[in-house]
Amino acid sequence: MLSALNCLALIVAIVILTNKDAYQANAATTLMPAVCSAQEEASLPCVCCKKSCWFGIAEMTTAYFGHMPGERSDAESKFTLAMMRQCFVTECANACTSH
Repeated sequence: MLSALNCLALIVAIVILTNKDAYQANAATTLMPAVCSAQEEASLPCVCCKKSCWFGIAEMTTAYFGHMPGERSDAESKFTLAMMRQCFVTECANACTSH
């Protein structure tokens, strides 16, 4: 049987992968919140993408746990940070290309 953290990880992974597929199909939708203005997005796309992942995953995990991740255990905060990192890798690869 899957633990609560494993279930949440699976749900977030599906959401991220589904969003990635939609992005690759040139869809203009994302599940992560917009946190930057159009001007900031144009000048700092990598920073804006990472901020969007940070706030979006924080919202999802807070809603799932019913409290801020880490209030009950370090495992919750470590899990949330791992999900944020996965979002950075999958969602921000194009915006954060090295020159």
